[in-house]
Amino acid sequence: MATVAVAHTNLMAKGGGEGVCMNVLEALEDDHDVTLLTLFPPDLAALNEYFRTDVGDVEVRWPPGVAEFLDAIEMPLYNLRNALLNRFVERRASEYDLVVGTDNELSVSGPLVQYVHTPRFARNVVSPRVGQDGFVDHLYDRLSYRLGGFDAAEIRDSAIAANSNWMAGVVQDAYDVRPRVVHPPVDTRGFVDEPWDERENGFVTVGRLARYKNVERNIEILDGVRERGHDVHLHVVGPAYDREYAREIAALAADRDYVHLEGECSREELVRIVSRHRYGLHGKRHEHFGMVVAEFVAGGAIPFVPNDGGQREIVGERSELRYDTTEGAVEKIDRVLSNPDLQREARASTAEVERRFGRARFRREMRELVDEALA
Repeated sequence: MATVAVAHTNLMAKGGGEGVCMNVLEALEDDHDVTLLTLFPPDLAALNEYFRTDVGDVEVRWPPGVAEFLDAIEMPLYNLRNALLNRFVERRASEYDLVVGTDNELSVSGPLVQYVHTPRFARNVVSPRVGQDGFVDHLYDRLSYRLGGFDAAEIRDSAIAANSNWMAGVVQDAYDVRPRVVHPPVDTRGFVDEPWDERENGFVTVGRLARYKNVERNIEILDGVRERGHDVHLHVVGPAYDREYAREIAALAADRDYVHLEGECSREELVRIVSRHRYGLHGKRHEHFGMVVAEFVAGGAIPFVPNDGGQREIVGERSELRYDTTEGAVEKIDRVLSNPDLQREARASTAEVERRFGRARFRREMRELVDEALA
């Protein structure tokens, strides 16, 4: 039994990356002595309920005062959080046989496995796959990089996993090393293949309310679809991660009786909402993978996604489900909503999602990575 540290900034953010971390903890804790290194003290019982995981009584360590400092800042400052985590983990890495990072890059000495959702600290690199949403080299980024003590050589020497083939290309552009692709764990349990005619003629958007999720554009898209004569509505599900942005979305919803802010829902409620609606709408450009897109598919809903990132892999590269602009999204959604035959062709099965992206497959692949690193 090895001692393994799993590092993640804040599990209470309850996004797809946090689901990855909880599944890694559960996958490793039976075979190893596992410690969670984090910046924010987690409520593991609440997280187990939210992600439907079974993480036991793992040891948790966090630096005193850091959570309170970060909570006092209105902006999330993701790179600063990653930098502070890297410092904290580096000081303790020698206490463990292996460190496993589940929140983008770590740069620590010793054996290291890391799951990269998107590179945050690839200095002076702009991946042609990412474009303007890529690595913006400004003072805040440089200061965060220096504060974190990041070393690109240590990152390259680690065992890197990426969450999609597209993201593996981005990591290769950034660090000149090709990571192993390990699709994240999609929980397909509970989704019901409700008959199409019994589903609500509406859309669901799922994810933390953060500016990069482009929820306001989803609302604009729905406005355009309704102007085309479709009587549709939108449910926005997710916690208010960025408080200022959440207030902006609340103001938009207040002006539209067809936009419903559901806030943070239980897993059971989320599954129920997705299974009862016909369509999913995702707004994040250059999405690393898009776990919620896979959940839309598992729930029998038809997802519409930006025409880039790992989410293309989930929808099978179907052009009618991918959009480049707000106007393009309205056009493609109008076409699908007006064509029942196209709707039938675009739907996939829960069994297919389980085979390609299921949780048992993810845990097996992560255990293999850890075993190889320890060996």
